[in-house]
Amino acid sequence: MKTNIVIVGGGASCISFMDALLKKNLKEKLNQLSLTILEKSKEIGPGNAYFSDLKSNLLNTKAGYITVFKDHPGDFYQWLECNEYKWKPDYPELEITRDTYAPRALFGMYMKDAFSVVCADARRSGIQVKVLRDEAIKVEQVEKDQVNVVTQSGTVINAGKVVLACGTQQQSAMLPPYSHDIIHSPYPTRELQRQVAAEDSVAIIGARLSAIDATIGLIEGGHTGPITIYSRSGYFPFVRGTQGRYKNAYLTPDYIAEHCPELDFYKLGDLYQLERERYQAQTEHDYFEELPLPNPPISNLEEFLTKELALAKQDRGWQAILYDTNSGIDQIWDRLRTEDQDRFMKQFVSSAMSLRVSIPAENAEKMLGYLRSGQLKFVAGPTSVKVEDGQLTVHCNGTSAPTGKVIYATGSPKSLNQIDSPLLRSLIESGTSVENRFGGLDVCKYDYGLFCKDGKMNTSIFAIGELTSGRFLFTSALDIIVRHAHACADSVEKFMTTERDYSLSLAKS
Repeated sequence: MKTNIVIVGGGASCISFMDALLKKNLKEKLNQLSLTILEKSKEIGPGNAYFSDLKSNLLNTKAGYITVFKDHPGDFYQWLECNEYKWKPDYPELEITRDTYAPRALFGMYMKDAFSVVCADARRSGIQVKVLRDEAIKVEQVEKDQVNVVTQSGTVINAGKVVLACGTQQQSAMLPPYSHDIIHSPYPTRELQRQVAAEDSVAIIGARLSAIDATIGLIEGGHTGPITIYSRSGYFPFVRGTQGRYKNAYLTPDYIAEHCPELDFYKLGDLYQLERERYQAQTEHDYFEELPLPNPPISNLEEFLTKELALAKQDRGWQAILYDTNSGIDQIWDRLRTEDQDRFMKQFVSSAMSLRVSIPAENAEKMLGYLRSGQLKFVAGPTSVKVEDGQLTVHCNGTSAPTGKVIYATGSPKSLNQIDSPLLRSLIESGTSVENRFGGLDVCKYDYGLFCKDGKMNTSIFAIGELTSGRFLFTSALDIIVRHAHACADSVEKFMTTERDYSLSLAKS
């Protein structure tokens, strides 16, 4: 019996899922296995944020820590060392070490090669791989273990399993207000120079990594007009310190499961203090920077970045502790009391993300320079965009500011009805999936199968990556993506094996 697995999206989640699936040697358990990858973008492998793009877009993790392959730590740095002939002509002055914050476009090149590697591995294993440059717009359940995937071009693909690995989604252009001067995603940032005139006033909605990429890309590309970053929450990323990696002992799923029958904010604080004391003892530092929590919204970004750049010249142990929670943040989140989850999402999520998702000092220095020159401004507060008498305006804090262009740099919208995806709309409208109460698709925390409208888990359609952030809280870090992709592969294998055994029992009877 032939089993075709359709993977929607050809980025990091897809690559890691394929790698995990191949390591399970499923071809010995099934008569035939085939893979169909659907990717609507021009490039397969990089994902939305890693296209061939401007050199100014930097990763916020050191090169020596990055890999898309679970059993090959530091694979990105090894690729950089072994493939200088591929990237050095475009980056002649760039010297790479394990501590380098490399351009995102270099990681995109690595991802292209990684995709080619897993496809070649699959074919060597006798598994057919088909790559289609098309967009999935509908997934229809035909039978219990058979699904049809319908594409924009009208192609219908029959599948036994479907894995939604769609990556970051952009805001729908169908949402009002309607204006050709609204850009719904900053990527690829190289295109901004074509879309935005050099003298245009620009409003960037959002204040995280993509907003920083857009700002630096515009100004280094020759933009002379004023730019205003609107932070709806009032937060901005902290700056990465000089510390290395650290392995938590207390803020881990295993320790919490054994010692914390009920987890709340107060207990999390106690565990952090234990972790802090252990970190300080191991590193033998006399000074340990206090975790800046709660951190109030920023009133003056210039002052904030000046202070942050000074602090970033030293070991920031709290960042090492927070970073290591990536290994089990979804399980810790799941054990947190429901009332504390609700409170966190309402009051603290933006503050927490500004701490977790930090930026390299190099980019912070550039942003500080733009602020001091007067070209860049930072405005905090609830923001709305309107078209009034033909003029695009941004409303914030009771004031209205006309602007030439608006760029949305907000990441994937939490609400599915704000996402520019006919596939997601179809899944919700058909009842094949439901929205998680914190946004995104609701999936089983163990098996990654979509929850249907009737409350049952679909054993044919799975989702990983940014689409599942409502269930898992934080899914954008690469090490989390890799971990979830491998866990999803375990689940797909389990249900394929169960269905195979059931089919064999029917045949024998």
